[in-house]
Amino acid sequence: MDIRYQDLIKFETECEEDLNKIKSHLSAFNIFNVLGVQYREIRHSNFVGWLLDPKGSHGFKTNILEQLLKHLTSRGLISASELNDFSTTALVNTEVVRESEKNIDLFLINKELGFSITIENKIHSDYSIHQLGNYYEHVEKQYPHLKKRIYLTLTPLESSRHKNKKFLLGEKYTNITYKDIIRFLKKCENITNNLDFFIKASVNQYISMVEKDITKTSKEIAKAKEIYKKYGQVINFIINNQADFSVHKNLILDIITSMEEDFIISHETNDKNIIYLLPKKQKLLDLFYYPKAESRGGDYIFSYVLLIKKDNIAMKLAFGPIAASDENKHIQEVKRDLLSKMKGFKCLNKSKIPTIEIYSDTDEHDYARVCSIQLFTEDDLISENKSFRQMFESKFNEVNNVLLQPFTKELLI
Repeated sequence: MDIRYQDLIKFETECEEDLNKIKSHLSAFNIFNVLGVQYREIRHSNFVGWLLDPKGSHGFKTNILEQLLKHLTSRGLISASELNDFSTTALVNTEVVRESEKNIDLFLINKELGFSITIENKIHSDYSIHQLGNYYEHVEKQYPHLKKRIYLTLTPLESSRHKNKKFLLGEKYTNITYKDIIRFLKKCENITNNLDFFIKASVNQYISMVEKDITKTSKEIAKAKEIYKKYGQVINFIINNQADFSVHKNLILDIITSMEEDFIISHETNDKNIIYLLPKKQKLLDLFYYPKAESRGGDYIFSYVLLIKKDNIAMKLAFGPIAASDENKHIQEVKRDLLSKMKGFKCLNKSKIPTIEIYSDTDEHDYARVCSIQLFTEDDLISENKSFRQMFESKFNEVNNVLLQPFTKELLI
């Protein structure tokens, strides 16, 4: 199917409201995404364990645990009479143990009521061959007096992977999902609404993060799938014709090497998204020349790094890592002194360069950054109606004048 201008207009008109809602959802603040823990099993185990702990600081008391027990009853792992026996005030004495019990992700035990629940949490990683079997044998050996011993795997969506014959005693386990965990929380929504503000916000953000990143079941994802089903060919056309500034790397090299202000390529790289530069001033080059550091595979420990991203061009002034050698200690001291000096440069002034970003990296960072600045974006290129060459020449000269040249001068003082 050939995509016509009218098809693009129809897509934009009919989907604008929904796309804005999806964009708003994806860009909304979420502490779990900010901390980068959405795919880290340990962090999820901590949070789920906290929710299941009747004595946790959340305020749910035994309610989330009760939802789990009811779910296990529906799965035939607990009888109705056992559920009735467990649903007493003694349920509050259930302990939730994190990884100190034979490295089990989550181990719930209530000695008074006589039950234990072993949970192995898997998001992206796989089981090791003896893992499930080791946990099962440990619990069976240490807690034979408990009348009910339940073994679970926790995965994003339904999975029978644990039953593969290569996993020892995997058949002893029953699978529950993160969709179940979110359902337990939603069934307790009336309690959530009356919790402390920060706890309520954390629980709601956890639900949002899991539905978006783990189970892929958020309303926004469902809407996105619906839009793609209807407009897939138009969307594919847009994707295939979006900007990719990396195709201009050779042009950028030609522009830089032809400038009056001479630069050298400080490090050779096959990465289409990066160019490493330094001013062609011998005194400055000598400051950074430490071949034994093998920094970024080259001779210099510092570079003016041009970042050629898909839809924007930026410049970063940063060090590279220092390899182990007999000069390592000395080179590290040089790096420390240079970084300390750079942080005091007058040219790194937000009042003079509003778009500059200044970093607080220490010399212990392998890739310690001093600052970065964006040259231009795809939107800038479109709005100024210039060719890529014209735009790059204009913006690079501007950044060279306000940042690179002053930075170089202060280095040489």
